[in-house]
Amino acid sequence: MSFLSPALFAILIPLAALPLALHLLNKGFPRHFKFPSILLIKETLARRSKIHRWRHWILLLLRTAFILLLLAAFLQPVLKRFGTDPADRSGRQVLILFDHSMSMEHRGDGPTSRERAVHEAGKLIDSLGPDDTVNVLLLEPALNQCFVSFSKDTAAARQFLSRLKPGLGRADVNQANAVAARLFSPTMSRPEIYYLSDFARKKWADVNFTALPPAVKLFFVDAGSARRDNRAILDARSSQTEVLAGDTVPLTVIVGNFAAEPFTGRVSVLLDQRAGFEQEVAIAPWSQEKVTVPVSVGGPGVHLCEVRLPADALDYDNHFFLTLAVQEKEEVLIVTDGPDRRRSGAYFLKTALNPFANEAGSLLPRIISSGELTPARLAGVQKIFFTQVGRLSPEACAAVARTVFSGGGLVYFLDGPADAENLAALEKITGPGTLPLRLARRSLATNVTAGAQQIVRGDFKSPFLKLFAGGARQDLALLDFYDYYQAGATGAGGVLLQFGDDSPALASLHHGLGTVLLLNFSAGEFSSNLARQRIFPAWMQDMVKTLATAEPPPSAYVVNETLHTEIWRNEMHDEVVSPAGSVVTSKRELAGERCAVAFTPDQLGFYTLGSPRPRYAFGVNPAADGSDLRPIDKSVLPAQFADHHEAHFVAGSGDYDALAKGRPVFHWFVLGALALLLLETGFQFLIRRPAV
Repeated sequence: MSFLSPALFAILIPLAALPLALHLLNKGFPRHFKFPSILLIKETLARRSKIHRWRHWILLLLRTAFILLLLAAFLQPVLKRFGTDPADRSGRQVLILFDHSMSMEHRGDGPTSRERAVHEAGKLIDSLGPDDTVNVLLLEPALNQCFVSFSKDTAAARQFLSRLKPGLGRADVNQANAVAARLFSPTMSRPEIYYLSDFARKKWADVNFTALPPAVKLFFVDAGSARRDNRAILDARSSQTEVLAGDTVPLTVIVGNFAAEPFTGRVSVLLDQRAGFEQEVAIAPWSQEKVTVPVSVGGPGVHLCEVRLPADALDYDNHFFLTLAVQEKEEVLIVTDGPDRRRSGAYFLKTALNPFANEAGSLLPRIISSGELTPARLAGVQKIFFTQVGRLSPEACAAVARTVFSGGGLVYFLDGPADAENLAALEKITGPGTLPLRLARRSLATNVTAGAQQIVRGDFKSPFLKLFAGGARQDLALLDFYDYYQAGATGAGGVLLQFGDDSPALASLHHGLGTVLLLNFSAGEFSSNLARQRIFPAWMQDMVKTLATAEPPPSAYVVNETLHTEIWRNEMHDEVVSPAGSVVTSKRELAGERCAVAFTPDQLGFYTLGSPRPRYAFGVNPAADGSDLRPIDKSVLPAQFADHHEAHFVAGSGDYDALAKGRPVFHWFVLGALALLLLETGFQFLIRRPAV
């Protein structure tokens, strides 16, 4: 316990001797006359109540204690709270670390957590004395602060906090602690840090405070609401690396339900603010769920795609913005030397790749012979199919190998008479021991005695077999193959499917940036029933899209994180426009015919470049790790720093005043004095002599 007015000790302590002085003054020196009857009465009273012999001393003690308690109340006694000494008259250095992340915009009980934190910060600033200094540091990627160093301008600190707009980025507490450590100098006498946050576990689970000086006291102010249920779109992206005009793209959306109750609702997708697509989703409590929404992308160009959830207490993560870059229709070569008839493998392949009338699909298959495989013909082509090809010339093998090496894809149906020689010629170019299988005798429908072969095993983690995931795997059991090569695996590349006699049915190898798929069967009508299955067109089209090796640009970005892109030199005059329609300042660096562009988005939505129809667009979203609002255990933070820093959870004007001045207890001294006064009155009544 401390006293706020210790200077009064010298003045008030002598007053404690007042009862003793009065006692001594009341003591007389009478002459004694002995009367036997009176002595007998006194002796009788003394035997009846021994307390009469001590009554003067008891009254002296009661009155002295009464005076002491009353005098102590004037000295303003206070109790120490949260480890602070209220008798210390030196100024405090108060640093407010304000959480300015997206989770602080949650409206659980009416106001947002940010508004609650601003209100708490105002109470804290009100408790500062004339010698105290303050500074405010925002927990956000930019780490903005109110003053360069600590200041006594509390009005400016209040204004800085009151002007805060919604925060949408991440809160890096460790980075903020490093900055805070540099703000405190060794000469500061009473450094204090106040963390105003909702203390969501995602951002507080791995916080480190060792960078702070040991003398700094830490105080945590929880501004989060009691109810923190939330739903959010955590991610959305196309499952295709390449989107072509006319495609129906399966959009994979990850939805999180951070609540104790299950969620059933509808995920909506809005394309270019016009076309809408919806899908039902059901999510268990505290879990995530993937939902696939088919989206028809339409024509080529950049399309703006917005994914939505029904509104809740935190609306910023109920929207997800991404872009879909749709390319022109892609030409695919089908190389064959087989008969030109409607039942050949080439015919079924062409129909599977584009089954629409007037070539309305996204793929444009073109049939050529192996003699046309020249570098000039392969220029601009990235996908090639081989079926029933004859012997390839060394020039043709070299041209195909160069196309694959530079990022192209080759799907080779092993259904021709010269496939063994062709593979050997390709292996000379790709390197010895690079092919995943060795061909032996070919089994034809005319000499098969054991019946049709079926697929019995497979590596279904391969992206080329993703159509057969789950229950769709039974579609493979419907396939019968009559013509195939008896072959063995070499250990190179990878075997994705196998027949019942252990011959590889599908194998893959990588050459440079490209991929080669070896299909040990035929699409011809008399060689298998593959062309008659409904899965055949989807499988062939999926192979074409999976063979794409070019890394597409990100379809979505995170707010407050620097965004980098490249544009052509003749597009440099175009400005980057924010979702609000204002021009964004960007850094540009010219490199030949390309120009590197960098800027930091601070709004959610689409940033565009080019008009009236944007040539480039960037979907900007909040960080996904800010959607789980469950708080960290409050007992964890102070317990973690018991050996390094003194830490407490505080809240409200009472705690802030107690930090500055201690907890007043003078009223207990006054009540104690009144209790002694009542006790003396009762004692006087007890020893009172009856009237004679």
